[in-house]
Amino acid sequence: MANKFRADVVTWAEVDSPDPPPWADRAFHSWNILSEGDSWFTMAGIPTSNLLFEMRFPVSARIVNCATPGDTIKHISQISSNRGLQRGLSKGDGEKWDLILLSGGGNDLIDEAGSIIIDPEERGSLKMDTPADYCHQSHLKALIERITRGYRRIVELRDDPDAPSSGVPIVCHTYDYPTPNNSPARFLGTGLLGPWLYRVFLNERIPKEDWIDLADYMFEYLAQGILSLEGQLPNFHVVDTRNTIVRAKPGKRDESGDWLNEIHPNSKGYAKLARRIGIKVLNLIGD
Repeated sequence: MANKFRADVVTWAEVDSPDPPPWADRAFHSWNILSEGDSWFTMAGIPTSNLLFEMRFPVSARIVNCATPGDTIKHISQISSNRGLQRGLSKGDGEKWDLILLSGGGNDLIDEAGSIIIDPEERGSLKMDTPADYCHQSHLKALIERITRGYRRIVELRDDPDAPSSGVPIVCHTYDYPTPNNSPARFLGTGLLGPWLYRVFLNERIPKEDWIDLADYMFEYLAQGILSLEGQLPNFHVVDTRNTIVRAKPGKRDESGDWLNEIHPNSKGYAKLARRIGIKVLNLIGD
C-alpha cells in the first residue's frame, strides 16, 4: 500500500473544541495515534518542521500531539509526566489508541554533556586516545538509567489496570548523529536557542579534531540504552534511525546536509526519519 495520506497532527485544544474540525475528529480517521516527545515533535520550530508533520500512512491517521507550541527542549521526566499524555492514557479520560509515538532522550544527553565530559583540569596532560576517555562513565550510565526510567514510567501508565490503551504498541526512536556546529535553533516565541554541543565542547577545550568522534560516542551510548528496552518492556518498539540522514558538514552555521541546525533535522531529514518510523507503524497496526 502506498503511503499517500499525510497524518493530521492536532493538539488537545483542537480535540476539545465544541465543534472540532474534521482533521481533529477521530471519526474521520482510520488510525488514532497519541504522541509525546521532545523538540523533534514540537510544533514551534522555524521554519515549521518536525518529525510528525512528515509522517505518511496508507490510511487517514490522526496524531494527537501532547508536545504543544512553545515546547522546545524537553527532558524525559517532563515527557513522562506530561498532563496531556497522562490524560490520553488515563482510565477516566483516556482513549483506546491504535499506537503511541514517543521521542525522548536526546535533549537529556545534550543538556548533560557538560557534566559528562571530564574537566580540562582533571584531564591534565593525559592523552585522550578514545572518545570514552573524555567522559565520566558513571555520569553516562546514570543518564541512561534516568532516560530508561522515563520510558518505563510511560509503559506503566499505558498498562495501568483498566486503562483503555493497555498493551497497545509504543514506538520510539534513536537519534541520528549531529555535528557540533555553531548553528542555533530558532523557535517561535523563544528566539534563538543553542548551540549546545558546540558550546560545551568549546568550553571544555575539546580539540576540534575530536568533536565528531566524541559526539558520535555519546549518541551511540544513548542509542544502545534506548535499544536495550526493546524486549525488556511489553509491546515496546525502538526504530533505529542512526545513519538515516546526511550529517551536517563541520563548521556550518546554518542548514547543512539533512540538518536545519545543530540538533534538529530539516524537513528533508525528518521525511527520511518518518519513513523509517512509518514502516514500523504499518507493520504493527496495518491490516
